[in-house]
Amino acid sequence: MNMQRVSTKPAEPATMEELVTEHGRWTAKAMSLGGTEKVARQHALGKLTVRERIERLLDSGSFHEYGRFTSHYTQDIPTVETITPADGVVMGFGLIDGRHVCVVGEDFTIMGGSHGVINARKKLHAIQMARRERVPLIWLLDGAGARGQELMNDGLPDVTHFLEQARLSGTAPQIGLVLGPCAGDSALVAAGSEFVVMRKGTAMMAAGGPPVVKAATGIEVTKEDLGGSAIHTQVSGVADNEAETDEEALDLARRFLSYLPQNAWNWPERGTPAEPEAIDLGRIVPAQKRRAYDMKMLIRGIVDAGSFFEIKPNYAKMMITGLARMDGHPVGIVANQPLVHAGAITAAAARKAQHFIELCSAYHVPLVFLQDVPGVMTGPQAEKEGTLRAGLSLVNSLAWSEVPKVTIVIRKAFGFAACAMGGWGGEQSYVAAWLTADFASLPVSGGVAAAFKREIEAAPDPAQALREIEARFVGGTGPYNAAARFTVHDVIAPSETRGHILHALSLARSRRSAQPQPVAKYGVSP
Repeated sequence: MNMQRVSTKPAEPATMEELVTEHGRWTAKAMSLGGTEKVARQHALGKLTVRERIERLLDSGSFHEYGRFTSHYTQDIPTVETITPADGVVMGFGLIDGRHVCVVGEDFTIMGGSHGVINARKKLHAIQMARRERVPLIWLLDGAGARGQELMNDGLPDVTHFLEQARLSGTAPQIGLVLGPCAGDSALVAAGSEFVVMRKGTAMMAAGGPPVVKAATGIEVTKEDLGGSAIHTQVSGVADNEAETDEEALDLARRFLSYLPQNAWNWPERGTPAEPEAIDLGRIVPAQKRRAYDMKMLIRGIVDAGSFFEIKPNYAKMMITGLARMDGHPVGIVANQPLVHAGAITAAAARKAQHFIELCSAYHVPLVFLQDVPGVMTGPQAEKEGTLRAGLSLVNSLAWSEVPKVTIVIRKAFGFAACAMGGWGGEQSYVAAWLTADFASLPVSGGVAAAFKREIEAAPDPAQALREIEARFVGGTGPYNAAARFTVHDVIAPSETRGHILHALSLARSRRSAQPQPVAKYGVSP
């Protein structure tokens, strides 16, 4: 029988031209996303693709991708025909306003942007690199959660990337842009970020999507009702700001970073100084103490024009938090809003202020408190919400905040709520009262009735007795009594406010004798 001889001669090595051609094939596939049909579907929803988002976010031509030839987990050797481009997550580094950032973008056109083995490895690597290189990390989230084909029987779930994300917090800014339906891991990564934006109409954050909810509870619910942008920016407070489009969300990320340093080892950078809006501050606060006014107008009359960037504008509206500039320098504004519950501090308002104060403290941004607060919200519902503990947690954040602070009392400064809003003894660089300021550990109205209850009830005319006792105290609640007792540094006219704040912040910058360090955290928060 004739045996056909098999050649043992090795294949000829590929030429450089052939290698370059092969590299082009791999590159084209890596950049192809999920194919033209799925890309068209993404565009039909009014959404950008992940690569379009990255291009829109970063300075032109600055993106350097890491892991572009990755693919899904398999025992087989990958080929150009079988790879899943970038395994559904595009990761790399680029510039925003000339500063380095790390970007991780989920690709919904590849397996719904789901979280698989290699996908997860890239995300963890991005967090670790951002921490090592001390650069901000921006998440572009559009993923459907765990990839069942790879993680269904994976044993005890790995917590490493959540721990690493927590360790990065406070050392370099983290932003989560929720641009599509995110469940499970993607939703958790967003919630763990320091600034969270959700796109209206397309974004969802939930522990499990509607199919999981129905399987677990039997409840049928839409994505919007389960965890849409309205739920998380208005009710839960998990997200900070809402955007109408992908483009707006990306612009919000760029703007947020403009107020913060590259990392906690740097001071915030000064921008271009500007005068405030032409607002007559002396005409904002009504003469009648019970009449409300818009604190946001007052803020605009103090900070550089166009610089106020409100954080959580639709959540706990009785508390205003936001970044701004004064003479070009970044500041954090914490203010009561008399238009909502007279500015009283609820549990939600306290949590909102606490998170913002911790953000500013981590990145060395000075804090300006504008007080008009009648107290901490009281009543059965307030107690059920844990308002006392939330208020104390707010004060706890102040205890460990070493940034310069300025407190301006605009009108009411009552009780513990005034303490939580930067009360006397908070190591401020400046504390002042407007001519309209009204102070008390207890408000005279109500406080007298409680403190002198027996005397009033025993009087022949209780109503007259109440008025007489109130008259004895009402004169001591004004700004000059507080100044006489040295619980404010000065009493000022509204028109003087910006000048005094600028002086205090300039004075506080004298502390900057060395580069800053990340802020240490101690104690057990209430």
